[in-house]
Amino acid sequence: MGRTSKSRLGTALPAAPEPTGGDGRLDPVRWRRPARGPLLRLAAVATLLGIAALTAWSPPPTCDPPAYTVSVSGPASPPASPVVPTGSMGVPVRLSDPAALALVAPGNRVDLLRHDEADGSTTPVAESALVLRVTAPDDPTTGGLLLALAPVDAPRAVAGPGQSFSVLIRPG
Repeated sequence: MGRTSKSRLGTALPAAPEPTGGDGRLDPVRWRRPARGPLLRLAAVATLLGIAALTAWSPPPTCDPPAYTVSVSGPASPPASPVVPTGSMGVPVRLSDPAALALVAPGNRVDLLRHDEADGSTTPVAESALVLRVTAPDDPTTGGLLLALAPVDAPRAVAGPGQSFSVLIRPG
């Protein structure tokens, strides 16, 4: 009837049951082709899952690549030297009120005034001078302006003892 076999340890194992069919085959379930309705439903579900996966993984058609801006802090290359217009001279001027540096930008036009502390007088030095550079606007103790002045006004823009400068910003 049943066959006995030995395990690896040498003990006898129980006999395997005989197949129920007399031909020795063990296939209790036979495969049949699915009906048309379930096959169509399966195809529709597979198609929808594929479309959902493609739309989830692909970017929208109007998507531009991301733009990254990198701010550099710390020592950078020195700024390019400003171009002094033809017929002018570049003159550095330190202002008596360093807070005014925050209001002035390159390209502005200013009137330069010299104050004499000895007699309290104010003298106009230059009108409508072009601002070429504002140096160190965040550090008012060392900041100043680089102005483009006419050659006749440039010598008067040098401060003597007891003299200081201020600017009037012209509308742009």
